[in-house]
Amino acid sequence: MSRLSLRLRLTLAFVLAMALLLAAAGTFLYVRLGSALDEQIDSTLRTRADDVAALVRGGSALGGARLGESDESFAQVLGSDGEVQDATRGVGASPLLTPDELDRARRETVVVEHESVRLLATPVDEQVVVAGASLEDRNDALAALRTQLLLGGPLVLLLASLAGYVLAAATLRPVLARLEAGLERERRFVADASHELRTPLSLLKAELEVALRRPRSPEEMYAALASAAEETDRLVRLAEDLLVLARADEGELRLQQEPIEVRELLDAVARRFAADGRTLEVDAPAGLVVTGDRLRLEQALGNLVDNALRYGSGTVRLAARQDDDGVTLSVADEGAGFPTAFLPHAFERFTRADVARTRGAAGLGLALVQAVAGAHGGRVTAANLPDGGAVVTLTALSSGRPTLGG
Repeated sequence: MSRLSLRLRLTLAFVLAMALLLAAAGTFLYVRLGSALDEQIDSTLRTRADDVAALVRGGSALGGARLGESDESFAQVLGSDGEVQDATRGVGASPLLTPDELDRARRETVVVEHESVRLLATPVDEQVVVAGASLEDRNDALAALRTQLLLGGPLVLLLASLAGYVLAAATLRPVLARLEAGLERERRFVADASHELRTPLSLLKAELEVALRRPRSPEEMYAALASAAEETDRLVRLAEDLLVLARADEGELRLQQEPIEVRELLDAVARRFAADGRTLEVDAPAGLVVTGDRLRLEQALGNLVDNALRYGSGTVRLAARQDDDGVTLSVADEGAGFPTAFLPHAFERFTRADVARTRGAAGLGLALVQAVAGAHGGRVTAANLPDGGAVVTLTALSSGRPTLGG
């Protein structure tokens, strides 16, 4: 989805919400004003009906009476048979109420509307007094409000839409930048993963094709199968590393937390690589304990030792110490160290120093170490030692209770 289309979609959603809000507010205002005007008219009609009732009880005629200050007010007095017994000027001789309305008015006060007039009828002795008023002023006021809403509403909606568009642009700019960067990383990850998988698969296929091309001696067949097994192991390691990183990205790298004796952990990792012929030293205080997943920590430390053996030289040292932040683990060698330009990108996936590009490495080792450290609530750094050599350090590992559930 492009930046413009996403921005427009959010703006359209905002416009729709604003339109519904303005319509609801306008309807409420229109209905509320109409109700308030009707209440005011009804109050005036009750007063006028009381005045007419007083005249009827006093035996006065309505012909010359003025009801209130408005010339639009009028009244009728209806007998029990519905005939007009008296009325103000201009009302006419026809009853203002229908038979059904008259029947209700004999029992209680009723309010009805006929075309553009509002009537209030109330029983007075054996008669019914009807007070009425024109709705012209009310209708004019509502019409004026309706016009203002119809003209002002779209203008307000337009201004709100422009503001929403600008706000969406300002809000989405950093978000879309992060999304685009994330998508670019994902595309690069998929491309690099495809490339890394293609190489061992191609080599594996070639070894098998060569082995099957003609009859081979047992020694030749053994060499071909050994090479195929090596490429298969590489594929398995790559698939496992990709799975760990994918789970870490989704926050689903589950850890089997347990107290681990650090000295024993480092000794176990060193023993795995003892057959390499290089010297491995372990420096860890007795009794130091870290809380974590032993398999994942061995995997991370194993990657670091493997890198040191592949690309470093001299003695490889596995060390541990307790500090204020927690437990720190490190692996150092005596080689040439990391290329300076490589250090800022050391933990990016499929990023390798030039020296490693021809040695079958996938560039996932340090990224996996970072994922394991992060899952344990720690962090990892890479640096060059002042006297030569490289060191990778896992810091702030918990020496207390577990940080994640198993």
